[in-house]
Amino acid sequence: MRLISLLAAAGVALAAPQPKPEKLTLKAGQALTFPAKIEGGKVVLGSARRGVYGKMEPQAGEMTVGLSPRDKDLYDHLVVVEKTAAPIDFVATGLIGEIKIDERVVNGALGAPVTQRIGGTSWTVWLHEFEAGAAK
Repeated sequence: MRLISLLAAAGVALAAPQPKPEKLTLKAGQALTFPAKIEGGKVVLGSARRGVYGKMEPQAGEMTVGLSPRDKDLYDHLVVVEKTAAPIDFVATGLIGEIKIDERVVNGALGAPVTQRIGGTSWTVWLHEFEAGAAK
């Protein structure tokens, strides 16, 4: 603990926690579709299906998160389509190995896709901290 305090005091950047294999991660050009529901105020996720960006569509009770293929700017685009009972918010963290390079809070919405830019030099984008969103 003392070493961490010393490093933090010296301004040394600490790496973001490495996502575990069971966590939801995307690479450019991929999409994930998974069941998502709110039980007791907490979001419960089901098993995810991996596919191609722009070619997956959620069914009732599911959400799809896609990460656009790389292009010439330095950003990729997260596109979220929810067909859940209530909007769901989450955090998307762009990682190169274990180093966090960008992070975005994505606020869910029903009825229309949500698009959010995230740093496009990421090797992976980790989706985490899912919670019930505010109805809009």
